[in-house]
Amino acid sequence: MKFLKKLVKGIAFTLLFLLALLLLFIVLIKKMPEKEYSQLDATDRKMFDELTLQYKNFREKPDAIWTSSYRYDQKPLILIRSQKNKSIWRYVYLINAGRYIDPKKFKKIDFPGNPYLTDVYAATTLGSLSAEYWIPGAFTFSLLKGKKVLAFKYYPELFQKEGSFPDFKYFSMHEAFHGYAQKTWMYDKDANDHIIDYPFNKEHFDLLKKEYVLLDQGLRTDDTIELNDIMRAWVQIRKERYKRWPQLINEANSEAIEGTARYIEYKYAALIGKPKQFITDHSGKVFSFSQGLEMILHDEANYYLLTRSTSYDKGAALGYILDKLDPSWKYKIEDSPSHKGMTLYEILKSRY
Repeated sequence: MKFLKKLVKGIAFTLLFLLALLLLFIVLIKKMPEKEYSQLDATDRKMFDELTLQYKNFREKPDAIWTSSYRYDQKPLILIRSQKNKSIWRYVYLINAGRYIDPKKFKKIDFPGNPYLTDVYAATTLGSLSAEYWIPGAFTFSLLKGKKVLAFKYYPELFQKEGSFPDFKYFSMHEAFHGYAQKTWMYDKDANDHIIDYPFNKEHFDLLKKEYVLLDQGLRTDDTIELNDIMRAWVQIRKERYKRWPQLINEANSEAIEGTARYIEYKYAALIGKPKQFITDHSGKVFSFSQGLEMILHDEANYYLLTRSTSYDKGAALGYILDKLDPSWKYKIEDSPSHKGMTLYEILKSRY
Protein backbone atom coordinates (compact mmCIF):
# COMPACT_ATOMS: atom_id res chain seq x y z
CA MET A 1 0.00 0.00 0.00
CA LYS A 2 2.83 2.37 0.94
CA PHE A 3 4.54 1.51 -2.33
CA LEU A 4 1.37 2.38 -4.24
CA LYS A 5 1.09 5.74 -2.45
CA LYS A 6 4.72 6.53 -3.25
CA LEU A 7 4.16 5.57 -6.86
CA VAL A 8 1.12 7.84 -7.12
CA LYS A 9 3.04 10.71 -5.50
CA GLY A 10 5.94 10.10 -7.86
CA ILE A 11 3.69 10.19 -10.89
CA ALA A 12 1.95 13.33 -9.63
CA PHE A 13 5.28 15.03 -8.99
CA THR A 14 6.50 14.09 -12.47
CA LEU A 15 3.34 15.45 -14.06
CA LEU A 16 3.61 18.71 -12.10
CA PHE A 17 7.27 19.00 -13.11
CA LEU A 18 6.43 18.48 -16.77
CA LEU A 19 3.60 21.00 -16.51
CA ALA A 20 6.00 23.51 -14.96
CA LEU A 21 8.46 22.91 -17.81
CA LEU A 22 5.68 23.40 -20.33
CA LEU A 23 4.64 26.69 -18.70
CA LEU A 24 8.28 27.82 -18.62
CA PHE A 25 8.61 26.90 -22.29
CA ILE A 26 5.49 28.89 -23.14
CA VAL A 27 6.83 31.94 -21.26
CA LEU A 28 10.37 31.77 -22.64
CA ILE A 29 9.86 30.39 -26.13
CA LYS A 30 6.22 30.68 -27.18
CA LYS A 31 6.14 34.45 -26.96
CA MET A 32 3.96 36.42 -29.36
CA PRO A 33 5.78 38.87 -31.68
CA GLU A 34 5.18 42.63 -31.45
CA LYS A 35 2.26 44.14 -33.33
CA GLU A 36 4.12 46.31 -35.85
CA TYR A 37 6.84 45.65 -38.43
CA SER A 38 9.33 48.12 -36.92
CA GLN A 39 9.14 46.31 -33.56
CA LEU A 40 9.81 42.83 -34.93
CA ASP A 41 13.22 41.22 -34.54
CA ALA A 42 15.80 41.28 -37.35
CA THR A 43 14.95 37.78 -38.66
CA ASP A 44 11.24 38.52 -38.97
CA ARG A 45 11.87 41.88 -40.63
CA LYS A 46 14.22 40.27 -43.15
CA MET A 47 11.70 37.53 -43.86
CA PHE A 48 8.91 40.05 -44.43
CA ASP A 49 11.22 42.13 -46.65
CA GLU A 50 11.77 39.07 -48.82
CA LEU A 51 8.06 38.28 -48.83
CA THR A 52 7.20 41.87 -49.77
CA LEU A 53 9.56 41.71 -52.75
CA GLN A 54 8.01 38.41 -53.84
CA TYR A 55 4.50 39.82 -53.60
CA LYS A 56 5.44 43.06 -55.36
CA ASN A 57 6.76 41.19 -58.40
CA PHE A 58 3.87 38.74 -58.51
CA ARG A 59 1.40 41.62 -58.36
CA GLU A 60 3.13 43.75 -60.98
CA LYS A 61 4.57 41.10 -63.34
CA PRO A 62 2.90 37.72 -62.76
CA ASP A 63 3.21 36.68 -66.42
CA ALA A 64 6.95 37.31 -66.28
CA ILE A 65 7.19 34.59 -63.62
CA TRP A 66 4.40 32.21 -64.63
CA THR A 67 1.01 33.41 -65.94
CA SER A 68 -1.23 36.36 -65.10
CA SER A 69 -3.75 33.96 -63.54
CA TYR A 70 -1.30 32.60 -60.95
CA ARG A 71 -1.09 35.15 -58.14
CA TYR A 72 1.16 33.77 -55.42
CA ASP A 73 0.83 37.13 -53.67
CA GLN A 74 -2.86 36.43 -53.03
CA LYS A 75 -2.49 32.86 -51.75
CA PRO A 76 -2.75 32.03 -48.03
CA LEU A 77 0.53 31.24 -46.34
CA ILE A 78 1.60 30.09 -42.87
CA LEU A 79 5.12 31.03 -41.81
CA ILE A 80 6.57 29.21 -38.80
CA ARG A 81 9.29 30.99 -36.80
CA SER A 82 11.58 28.16 -35.85
CA GLN A 83 14.95 27.61 -34.25
CA LYS A 84 17.95 26.30 -36.17
CA ASN A 85 16.98 22.65 -35.62
CA LYS A 86 13.64 23.28 -37.40
CA SER A 87 11.62 21.58 -34.66
CA ILE A 88 11.40 24.05 -31.77
CA TRP A 89 9.17 26.87 -32.98
CA ARG A 90 7.98 30.04 -31.29
CA TYR A 91 4.98 31.34 -33.22
CA VAL A 92 3.37 31.43 -36.63
CA TYR A 93 2.29 34.17 -39.00
CA LEU A 94 -0.81 33.70 -41.12
CA ILE A 95 -0.69 35.74 -44.33
CA ASN A 96 -3.66 36.25 -46.65
CA ALA A 97 -5.61 33.88 -44.40
CA GLY A 98 -8.12 36.27 -42.83
CA ARG A 99 -11.06 34.59 -44.57
CA TYR A 100 -10.04 31.16 -43.26
CA ILE A 101 -9.65 32.11 -39.58
CA ASP A 102 -11.50 34.06 -36.90
CA PRO A 103 -9.38 37.26 -36.80
CA LYS A 104 -10.57 38.03 -33.25
CA LYS A 105 -8.60 35.04 -31.99
CA PHE A 106 -5.31 36.20 -33.49
CA LYS A 107 -2.96 39.16 -33.19
CA LYS A 108 -3.01 41.57 -36.13
CA ILE A 109 0.45 42.65 -37.33
CA ASP A 110 0.63 46.05 -39.01
CA PHE A 111 2.92 47.06 -41.88
CA PRO A 112 2.47 50.83 -42.28
CA GLY A 113 2.89 51.96 -45.89
CA ASN A 114 3.22 48.39 -47.20
CA PRO A 115 0.36 47.61 -49.63
CA TYR A 116 1.47 43.98 -50.03
CA LEU A 117 1.08 42.86 -46.40
CA THR A 118 -2.35 43.96 -45.24
CA ASP A 119 -3.62 40.59 -44.00
CA VAL A 120 -1.09 39.29 -41.45
CA TYR A 121 -1.91 37.69 -38.10
CA ALA A 122 0.23 35.96 -35.48
CA ALA A 123 -0.42 33.08 -33.07
CA THR A 124 1.55 30.81 -30.76
CA THR A 125 -0.60 27.83 -31.67
CA LEU A 126 -3.06 26.65 -34.28
CA GLY A 127 -4.40 23.92 -32.05
CA SER A 128 -4.10 20.39 -33.38
CA LEU A 129 -2.96 21.75 -36.76
CA SER A 130 0.32 22.96 -35.33
CA ALA A 131 1.26 19.61 -33.77
CA GLU A 132 3.05 18.60 -36.98
CA TYR A 133 5.20 21.73 -36.86
CA TRP A 134 7.31 20.03 -34.18
CA ILE A 135 8.49 17.51 -36.76
CA PRO A 136 11.86 18.62 -38.20
CA GLY A 137 11.44 19.73 -41.79
CA ALA A 138 11.34 22.82 -43.96
CA PHE A 139 7.64 22.81 -44.81
CA THR A 140 4.31 21.04 -44.72
CA PHE A 141 0.74 21.74 -45.80
CA SER A 142 -2.04 22.53 -43.32
CA LEU A 143 -5.78 22.73 -43.81
CA LEU A 144 -7.54 25.98 -42.90
CA LYS A 145 -11.29 25.53 -43.33
CA GLY A 146 -10.61 22.86 -45.93
CA LYS A 147 -8.07 25.03 -47.79
CA LYS A 148 -4.66 23.47 -48.36
CA VAL A 149 -2.15 26.06 -47.15
CA LEU A 150 1.64 25.98 -47.33
CA ALA A 151 3.23 26.10 -43.86
CA PHE A 152 6.90 27.06 -44.30
CA LYS A 153 9.53 27.18 -41.55
CA TYR A 154 12.11 29.93 -41.36
CA TYR A 155 14.88 30.69 -38.88
CA PRO A 156 17.78 33.18 -38.49
CA GLU A 157 20.38 31.18 -40.42
CA LEU A 158 18.36 31.40 -43.64
CA PHE A 159 18.96 35.14 -43.81
CA GLN A 160 22.56 35.39 -42.66
CA LYS A 161 24.20 34.32 -45.93
CA GLU A 162 23.05 34.75 -49.51
CA GLY A 163 22.28 31.41 -51.11
CA SER A 164 21.65 29.50 -47.87
CA PHE A 165 19.62 26.35 -48.40
CA PRO A 166 16.70 26.32 -48.33
CA ASP A 167 16.83 29.90 -49.63
CA PHE A 168 13.60 31.47 -48.37
CA LYS A 169 12.98 33.79 -51.30
CA TYR A 170 13.08 30.94 -53.82
CA PHE A 171 12.19 27.78 -51.93
CA SER A 172 9.00 29.20 -50.41
CA MET A 173 7.58 30.11 -53.84
CA HIS A 174 8.80 26.77 -55.26
CA GLU A 175 6.82 24.75 -52.72
CA ALA A 176 3.84 27.11 -52.96
CA PHE A 177 3.81 26.50 -56.72
CA HIS A 178 3.50 22.76 -56.09
CA GLY A 179 0.60 23.26 -53.71
CA TYR A 180 -1.28 26.01 -55.54
CA ALA A 181 -0.49 26.17 -59.27
CA GLN A 182 0.02 22.41 -59.60
CA LYS A 183 -2.67 21.26 -57.18
CA THR A 184 -4.56 19.33 -59.88
CA TRP A 185 -1.60 18.21 -61.98
CA MET A 186 -1.41 14.45 -62.39
CA TYR A 187 2.14 14.03 -63.71
CA ASP A 188 3.41 12.81 -60.34
CA LYS A 189 0.37 10.67 -59.49
CA ASP A 190 1.37 7.23 -58.18
CA ALA A 191 5.04 8.31 -58.21
CA ASN A 192 5.03 8.54 -62.00
CA ASP A 193 7.76 11.16 -61.78
CA HIS A 194 10.27 8.60 -60.45
CA ILE A 195 12.24 6.18 -62.61
CA ILE A 196 12.68 2.56 -61.55
CA ASP A 197 15.36 0.43 -63.19
CA TYR A 198 17.27 3.36 -64.68
CA PRO A 199 19.65 2.22 -67.45
CA PHE A 200 23.11 2.96 -66.13
CA ASN A 201 25.01 1.75 -69.18
CA LYS A 202 27.29 3.14 -71.89
CA GLU A 203 24.69 2.88 -74.65
CA HIS A 204 22.33 5.12 -72.73
CA PHE A 205 25.02 7.50 -71.54
CA ASP A 206 26.18 8.08 -75.11
CA LEU A 207 22.66 9.17 -76.09
CA LEU A 208 22.41 11.36 -72.99
CA LYS A 209 25.64 13.14 -73.92
CA LYS A 210 24.25 14.00 -77.36
CA GLU A 211 20.99 15.22 -75.85
CA TYR A 212 22.79 17.44 -73.34
CA VAL A 213 24.98 18.98 -76.06
CA LEU A 214 21.84 19.94 -77.98
CA LEU A 215 20.25 21.38 -74.81
CA ASP A 216 23.28 23.61 -74.32
CA GLN A 217 23.09 24.74 -77.93
CA GLY A 218 19.39 25.48 -77.62
CA LEU A 219 19.95 27.70 -74.59
CA ARG A 220 22.66 29.69 -76.35
CA THR A 221 20.70 30.79 -79.42
CA ASP A 222 17.82 33.22 -79.88
CA ASP A 223 17.49 32.47 -83.59
CA THR A 224 14.21 30.55 -83.76
CA ILE A 225 15.07 28.89 -87.08
CA GLU A 226 18.32 27.54 -85.66
CA LEU A 227 16.59 26.70 -82.38
CA ASN A 228 13.92 24.66 -84.14
CA ASP A 229 16.62 22.65 -85.93
CA ILE A 230 18.40 22.02 -82.63
CA MET A 231 15.28 20.97 -80.74
CA ARG A 232 14.10 18.77 -83.62
CA ALA A 233 17.32 16.81 -83.22
CA TRP A 234 16.91 16.86 -79.43
CA VAL A 235 13.41 15.37 -79.73
CA GLN A 236 14.68 12.58 -82.00
CA ILE A 237 17.32 11.54 -79.48
CA ARG A 238 14.83 11.58 -76.66
CA LYS A 239 12.39 9.51 -78.70
CA GLU A 240 15.16 6.95 -79.20
CA ARG A 241 15.92 6.85 -75.48
CA TYR A 242 12.25 6.31 -74.60
CA LYS A 243 11.87 3.66 -77.31
CA ARG A 244 14.79 1.63 -75.96
CA TRP A 245 13.97 2.19 -72.28
CA PRO A 246 10.23 2.95 -71.87
CA GLN A 247 10.58 3.49 -68.11
CA LEU A 248 12.41 6.74 -68.89
CA ILE A 249 9.14 8.44 -69.85
CA ASN A 250 8.77 9.30 -66.14
CA GLU A 251 11.66 11.71 -66.68
CA ALA A 252 9.30 13.92 -68.69
CA ASN A 253 6.86 13.91 -65.75
CA SER A 254 9.48 15.04 -63.24
CA GLU A 255 10.60 17.76 -65.68
CA ALA A 256 6.97 18.94 -65.82
CA ILE A 257 6.49 18.94 -62.04
CA GLU A 258 9.87 19.98 -60.64
CA GLY A 259 11.22 21.71 -63.72
CA THR A 260 8.41 24.27 -63.81
CA ALA A 261 8.73 24.95 -60.06
CA ARG A 262 12.46 25.54 -60.57
CA TYR A 263 11.64 27.64 -63.66
CA ILE A 264 9.71 30.21 -61.62
CA GLU A 265 12.69 30.50 -59.26
CA TYR A 266 14.94 31.47 -62.17
CA LYS A 267 12.40 33.87 -63.66
CA TYR A 268 11.91 35.58 -60.32
CA ALA A 269 15.67 35.77 -59.69
CA ALA A 270 16.11 37.56 -63.02
CA LEU A 271 13.35 40.03 -62.14
CA ILE A 272 15.00 41.05 -58.86
CA GLY A 273 18.41 41.45 -60.50
CA LYS A 274 19.95 38.27 -59.08
CA PRO A 275 19.96 35.93 -62.11
CA LYS A 276 20.67 32.28 -61.28
CA GLN A 277 22.59 29.85 -63.46
CA PHE A 278 21.29 26.35 -64.12
CA ILE A 279 24.35 24.43 -62.94
CA THR A 280 26.93 25.75 -60.46
CA ASP A 281 29.20 24.21 -57.86
CA HIS A 282 29.53 25.27 -54.23
CA SER A 283 31.91 28.07 -55.18
CA GLY A 284 29.48 29.50 -57.72
CA LYS A 285 31.38 28.33 -60.79
CA VAL A 286 29.04 27.91 -63.76
CA PHE A 287 28.91 24.75 -65.87
CA SER A 288 27.07 23.80 -69.03
CA PHE A 289 24.65 20.87 -68.95
CA SER A 290 27.21 18.77 -70.83
CA GLN A 291 29.90 19.57 -68.28
CA GLY A 292 27.51 18.76 -65.46
CA LEU A 293 26.70 15.40 -67.03
CA GLU A 294 30.40 14.57 -67.40
CA MET A 295 30.93 15.30 -63.69
CA ILE A 296 28.08 12.93 -62.82
CA LEU A 297 29.34 10.17 -65.10
CA HIS A 298 32.87 10.52 -63.74
CA ASP A 299 31.81 8.98 -60.42
CA GLU A 300 29.30 6.13 -60.07
CA ALA A 301 28.35 7.48 -56.66
CA ASN A 302 26.64 10.36 -58.51
CA TYR A 303 24.65 8.23 -60.95
CA TYR A 304 21.53 8.43 -58.77
CA LEU A 305 21.24 12.13 -59.70
CA LEU A 306 20.19 11.10 -63.20
CA THR A 307 17.05 9.33 -61.98
CA ARG A 308 15.30 12.55 -60.91
CA SER A 309 17.49 15.37 -59.56
CA THR A 310 18.69 16.46 -62.99
CA SER A 311 15.06 16.94 -64.08
CA TYR A 312 14.77 20.09 -61.99
CA ASP A 313 17.18 22.13 -64.09
CA LYS A 314 16.53 20.29 -67.36
CA GLY A 315 12.84 21.06 -67.02
CA ALA A 316 13.54 24.70 -66.21
CA ALA A 317 15.87 24.94 -69.23
CA LEU A 318 13.21 23.46 -71.50
CA GLY A 319 10.83 26.11 -70.20
CA TYR A 320 13.28 28.82 -71.22
CA ILE A 321 13.60 27.27 -74.66
CA LEU A 322 9.83 27.10 -75.06
CA ASP A 323 9.61 30.77 -74.08
CA LYS A 324 11.35 31.40 -77.40
CA LEU A 325 9.45 28.85 -79.47
CA ASP A 326 5.94 28.69 -78.01
CA PRO A 327 4.86 31.37 -75.49
CA SER A 328 1.60 29.45 -74.91
CA TRP A 329 3.40 26.45 -73.43
CA LYS A 330 2.47 27.37 -69.84
CA TYR A 331 -1.19 26.85 -70.69
CA LYS A 332 -0.53 23.63 -72.58
CA ILE A 333 1.21 22.05 -69.60
CA GLU A 334 -1.77 22.70 -67.28
CA ASP A 335 -3.06 19.33 -66.16
CA SER A 336 -6.00 17.92 -64.20
CA PRO A 337 -8.05 14.74 -63.89
CA SER A 338 -10.47 16.11 -66.52
CA HIS A 339 -7.88 17.69 -68.83
CA LYS A 340 -4.71 15.96 -69.98
CA GLY A 341 -1.90 18.44 -70.21
CA MET A 342 1.33 18.04 -72.16
CA THR A 343 4.76 17.67 -70.62
CA LEU A 344 7.55 19.94 -71.83
CA TYR A 345 8.83 17.04 -73.92
CA GLU A 346 5.39 16.41 -75.44
CA ILE A 347 4.97 20.09 -76.32
CA LEU A 348 8.30 20.04 -78.14
CA LYS A 349 7.58 16.70 -79.78
CA SER A 350 4.26 18.05 -81.15
CA ARG A 351 6.21 20.67 -83.11
CA TYR A 352 8.21 18.20 -85.19
